[in-house]
Amino acid sequence: MSSVSEAAIVLYQQGVEASEEEKALANELNLKLLANSEGFANNEELASAADCYLQIKPCGLCLIVKDGNSFTSTHVDFADAKLNYRVQDKGKTQNIAKAVGLKGSVLPSVLDATAGLGKDAYLLASMGCELAMLERSPIVYKLLVDGIERAAKESQTIRQRIARMHLRNDDFLQSEGVMDKYDVVYLDPMFPVRSKSAKVKKEMFALQKLLGSDDESLDWLGKARTLAKKRIVVKRAKLSSFLGGEKPDIQFKGSSSRYDVYLVT
Repeated sequence: MSSVSEAAIVLYQQGVEASEEEKALANELNLKLLANSEGFANNEELASAADCYLQIKPCGLCLIVKDGNSFTSTHVDFADAKLNYRVQDKGKTQNIAKAVGLKGSVLPSVLDATAGLGKDAYLLASMGCELAMLERSPIVYKLLVDGIERAAKESQTIRQRIARMHLRNDDFLQSEGVMDKYDVVYLDPMFPVRSKSAKVKKEMFALQKLLGSDDESLDWLGKARTLAKKRIVVKRAKLSSFLGGEKPDIQFKGSSSRYDVYLVT
């Protein structure tokens, strides 16, 4: 799948006149702001021309990409019923909780080094973990900020979970700034999908369309070992090879994915 340069992304305003929020966002991200008067009859016609664009909708800031003959709209929603049911239904019995070492009153600090759309971070925050989150893409970072800001207006439970999530726009592998150490470094990079028959979730499709795939040959584990006190957790597709060819100390396998755990000694 070919990616779209973030420099080529546009912000398509909803109304005939751009709102102050749209103007501010376009200025902050250095995006071209397209008006309804640009000659596009509708969002579908725009997407055919732009292939990938942002739009502020009533549900929040959306990333919209062309997917064959249809269009995929993705936004961050931490109040999503399915996401919150997943927390309430299984909690600490989920593989992600076991992988990071959640047990009883033990609540490890976690660096989510590849935050993406923040679902895994939210799940861990819902279980009581404090998380630092890194997201290298300014556009995906803004999707996350938008989701966090809207979640701050939800129920007290959701607000408490969001308060444990600390986000910054930074590249895990390239950051030269001083970073704290954490009990766990959690990695879920967008490595290429190995199986051509695998159905890619719409959120992953949108991110891969925008950003392309991460380079699996880079020293992810080496960088993580400089920041992890106890363990590194790598989320992988179930049949994927080991990251860097290094066998993990522990594995937790699900139906389609697994968590490889590397203990830090």
